[in-house]
Amino acid sequence: MERLSKAGGYRRGMAARLAREHGGGERGWQRAVTEARALYEHSQDRGAAGTGMAPQTAS
Repeated sequence: MERLSKAGGYRRGMAARLAREHGGGERGWQRAVTEARALYEHSQDRGAAGTGMAPQTAS
């Protein structure tokens, strides 16, 4: 989830980049990115709910 936070949200190709940098299969990284993305988006939604602001979505 740290990588998602640094990137400001999900970016296409993130699983492939992680596989190149850290080894392992892209499919395994894709599962990890999918899980982290869900957690990241949930944390963003909770933060926006506390401020009364609508959450922003990435294009």
